[in-house]
Amino acid sequence: MNETVLKVVVIIAILIMFVLLYVTGIAFVLNHSTMGTLFVHKLAALAVLILLGIHAYLRRCTIRRLLQECIAIARNKHIRHEDNVEFLIRNTKNQSFQELCTWFGCDASLLRQKLLENHVLIQHTEDSLKTIAKENDKDLYEIFLLMIKLHVEQKNALCED
Repeated sequence: MNETVLKVVVIIAILIMFVLLYVTGIAFVLNHSTMGTLFVHKLAALAVLILLGIHAYLRRCTIRRLLQECIAIARNKHIRHEDNVEFLIRNTKNQSFQELCTWFGCDASLLRQKLLENHVLIQHTEDSLKTIAKENDKDLYEIFLLMIKLHVEQKNALCED
């Protein structure tokens, strides 16, 4: 099952359990409780605890990052987010060189020439970043950072002129 679908199902189930807890709690307050409502109330409470554990497990990256940020704030330090690096790699590795150039608004032919000067050969602009990295026997993230660096240098050179 897709993790996103599972997260939604867990959140909906938690909300349903809270509604059950509310309804059975109202039944207790109005003295309309039975053994069945007591059982449903206890079962809903147990289900909420289990579902919250599952929810916390599914959100472990977010929770870990929030904890790191809290510690960094307390120590007045800056932290590097590994999740952001993984996000960049995951979302750019299958994009073609031409698409990346379009996204960043840079001249593909000029960037291709600059990359060649830095020993990165791009045979076809339709090749994905993953393919380019494999063909050049280089790290995908290293090539991506080099592309951004060369693009920024190119923009700065244009601004200075």
